[in-house]
Amino acid sequence: MPTSSSTTVTIDRLATAAVIADPYPVYERFRRDSPVAGYRDWPPGTIPGADEPVEAWALLSHADVLAASKDAAAFSSRDPVQEASSAPSLMLVNHDAPDHTGLRRLVGLAFSPRRIKGLETWLAGLMPSLLDDLGDGEVDVMRMAPEVPARAMVRLLGLPDGDHVRFQRWANAFMLSSDMTPEERMASNAELFQAFGARVAEHARRETAGDDVEAADDLIAALLRAEVDGERLTTEEIVRFCVTLVVAGTETTTYLIGNVLDALARHPEATAEIRADRGLVPAFIEETMRLYGPPQRLFRIATRDVEVGGTTIPAGDWVALFFAAANRDPAVFPEPASFDLHRPNVRKQLSLGHGLHFCLGAALARLEVVCVLDAVLDRYPVVRHGVRPPVKQTATLLQHGFVELPLVLGR
Repeated sequence: MPTSSSTTVTIDRLATAAVIADPYPVYERFRRDSPVAGYRDWPPGTIPGADEPVEAWALLSHADVLAASKDAAAFSSRDPVQEASSAPSLMLVNHDAPDHTGLRRLVGLAFSPRRIKGLETWLAGLMPSLLDDLGDGEVDVMRMAPEVPARAMVRLLGLPDGDHVRFQRWANAFMLSSDMTPEERMASNAELFQAFGARVAEHARRETAGDDVEAADDLIAALLRAEVDGERLTTEEIVRFCVTLVVAGTETTTYLIGNVLDALARHPEATAEIRADRGLVPAFIEETMRLYGPPQRLFRIATRDVEVGGTTIPAGDWVALFFAAANRDPAVFPEPASFDLHRPNVRKQLSLGHGLHFCLGAALARLEVVCVLDAVLDRYPVVRHGVRPPVKQTATLLQHGFVELPLVLGR
């Protein structure tokens, strides 16, 4: 058992700044008792101070989290708290089968591997200018990290240049990772949905009028055209999918970029290996996601009495799947706190989910991080921690990452 102050933390007090900054000793303490009753926290999109936190069973072992992720029938993704809040439920993330199945098929037609792959050359061309702006010496790489997913999302969606400036603020407000008053958070959520409602409505108007139909090959246009067995997405569903991309994709990938760059400085032996063999870059990213993955937990609701780890969770109870705790389970990952570039089962890490709700944007996130890593490795022979200490995000246990990350980038 850890000897740190984590031994004094109770399960209902995980959502505190100290635990959010370093949750892993606490996960180690509670994992052996998974599932643990009494965890209290807020789902994304809700308003702390306006909405009450939910009380949930915490699942922390790899076996428990994996089993619950696979059993979408017993563990519903619908979120009645968020549905009743100022920010309506997200597309796909908060849907169950059979609705989820049809929606994912339609979205998959537009959000295709070909469309994502088409960003690769553009991203590679973007990185030198972003690194020019960042500069050399001791710099805060978190100034650059949000630019990559936000600019990529603007290009993917076919939005005007400059729209990306608001993405990070919207994402932080929705995902609870910035300190705001309830009124500020509600206003940001309203602005987010209104902005995408207007953008999608304008795309729909152009489609109906036939304006630039041949030239329009952006994601919103593709979502408007997607059709499976006569079914099409509604305008509201397209708006919610766009919002999902912004709040989930922008924030999570921002933190992942920061965590991967921190891993470059934290693990110089592994960094030397990927410099010598770029074919190891995907393994470096996977091990970073296992050890320092931004997504910490997601909520589910038990649809029936269900047994987990010898404990019966009653129907209607909330359940928190702690992916980050599962990723450090020694029963699956020997020496789980060590960074092992050659870990043979690293693909069992659960940062991107599993089963029905495996992250639809996983390929895009991986592409963005690969482009960042390649550009940094190409440009800087030296990557190490700076003199100034990093600053962790401490507003929500939903995500693990940096607000400020000073690194020395030397040429």
